[in-house]
Amino acid sequence: MTTTIGFLGAGRMASAMITCLLSKGYTIRVWNRSTEKLAPLVERGAIACDTPADAVENCQFVISFMADDTASRHVWLGDDGALDAIAPGTIAIECSTLSHGFVRELADIMDAQSIPYIDAPVTAVPDQVARGETVFLIGADLAVLERARPVLEAVASKIIHFGTAGTGTIYKLMNNLIGAVHIAAVAELMAVAQKAGLNSEQVAHTFANGALASGPATMALPGMVAHNHHEGIHFTTALRAKDAGYALQLARELELSLPVGKAASTVFNHATAIGFGDLAQSAVIETLNKQPV
Repeated sequence: MTTTIGFLGAGRMASAMITCLLSKGYTIRVWNRSTEKLAPLVERGAIACDTPADAVENCQFVISFMADDTASRHVWLGDDGALDAIAPGTIAIECSTLSHGFVRELADIMDAQSIPYIDAPVTAVPDQVARGETVFLIGADLAVLERARPVLEAVASKIIHFGTAGTGTIYKLMNNLIGAVHIAAVAELMAVAQKAGLNSEQVAHTFANGALASGPATMALPGMVAHNHHEGIHFTTALRAKDAGYALQLARELELSLPVGKAASTVFNHATAIGFGDLAQSAVIETLNKQPV
């Protein structure tokens, strides 16, 4: 019997995962707020649905990829939301990067409705997801994880179990805050190098092959060198700002101060506020170029 998976969202990451799962023989039902994103998936065999509730009917698993708490709350709990139609026992896999507080709230709501819940944010870019190289950061009951493992393994290179629901999100938020720090720091390197007249490509190559290189910073370098933030967008400035904000919110819950993370968050919030939110994260360099020392 074919396993049916309902998808809430068809953005870059979700579409890549749907494409991979379709290639493995899974039946996919999918809803997305912007219906034009569904056409390429339907051509590959996915079933387009009119509402989140429609997307989860007759599914054994439901996977959600939403931008933030507000969007996730809408698809699960809003009018025609997934929880209006999801059958008890269906495993809900939340891959969105959400606030820790909302993940815990959602886990409790799911538990009250006998919906096994997996907190499963991911680290990967869409091309990796499409190739089945997703890294899942899991917070879930171990028995629930084992039930979902065949689906996760169909698209995963790693499945890392941190503990109960919420623990995967804790790691993901701090991981993404570190990414914000790295990108903000390398933007400062490139801004100084460019202002001082160094060769941008040489500086970028030296950094990318040096001891301090990091994945997020290196990925942002080509855009900073070319000052082109419209192409090859894997992750936007606004999404990085959102994740950094959720990480700082988590720190406040734990009564911790994160001054370095807060500084990086401020950089991304400012870049988003002045119009770079929909562009690649490399756009943060433009905020430095336009400010006096």
